[in-house]
Amino acid sequence: MREAYIIGGANIDIIGRSDHSLIPFDSNIGKVVQSYGGVGRNIAENAARLGVKVHFVSIFGNDYNGLNCIRYCEECGMDMSDCRIVENERTSTYLAVLDETGDMSIAINDMDILRFLDREHIDKVFKKIKKDDILVIDTNLDKELIAYMMKHAPCDIFVDPISSEKVQKLEGLLSYIHTFKPNVYEAERLSGIKYEGEDSVDDMGKYFLSCGIDEIYISLGKEGVKAYTKDCAVLCSTEDVTVANATGAGDSFMGGIIAATLMDYSFMDKIKFAQSCSVVTIESDQSVCRRLSLEMVNQRKEKLKFNVKEKKICI
Repeated sequence: MREAYIIGGANIDIIGRSDHSLIPFDSNIGKVVQSYGGVGRNIAENAARLGVKVHFVSIFGNDYNGLNCIRYCEECGMDMSDCRIVENERTSTYLAVLDETGDMSIAINDMDILRFLDREHIDKVFKKIKKDDILVIDTNLDKELIAYMMKHAPCDIFVDPISSEKVQKLEGLLSYIHTFKPNVYEAERLSGIKYEGEDSVDDMGKYFLSCGIDEIYISLGKEGVKAYTKDCAVLCSTEDVTVANATGAGDSFMGGIIAATLMDYSFMDKIKFAQSCSVVTIESDQSVCRRLSLEMVNQRKEKLKFNVKEKKICI
């Protein structure tokens, strides 16, 4: 049975939102919510909730937050046996303050503990991976470690670049990637091609294909996704979607791509399935929808109206 090994960050997310306009240098009345996050962890939870076998690999402190996060992930169906717990270290934490509209005013990201994820630990994990498994990497990790994993991975590599800043860690490594899921701004930063509409996105897709990537899924936000293989380009969007919370849509999409790949879906079915995962997530009020399941996604997919444009592509 094919499995997914996901290596990346796991955070404790602490989000505070002010009830009124923020007053600097003062205590603002509002609401504070704590949850489990991190791009790698979120992707892993989404994939596990879709019923595939997921091994999540990360670093935690031997503290209340870390141990509780591990327990929660296990309850979600994730195999956490390859995670490392480090004594006297803080579990990675993301702290953000939002204004009354929900826009971020300031944030602090404490992910220093990821430095303990080293080659020795990765080598132990790689010995367990089969050739037909999937390795998923997020770019919160150290650039040198990312390069090491790509050059020594025993299976296909999937990458979520996270941000237009962290995507630069992939420079010179694109030929090792099988499946790549950037948004259009991350794709712009890495390809050097300015985003100026659909034609420019096609140029980005062709660029990544020419680098040796097999499948590319470029998120265009409300306009859908533009996906590429060496044979075709597909623009796919959906109608009749009510957005409750757009946070987490990308992680859900990636989780859907992983699950659909392990279930041997066709390229077109992967796109529609992953978009349906995103829709289920953005229609909930959670970054990772706790009701997400294979049955729920398939039911939502049947009711969605997809707009699909497909064309041949030459590189």
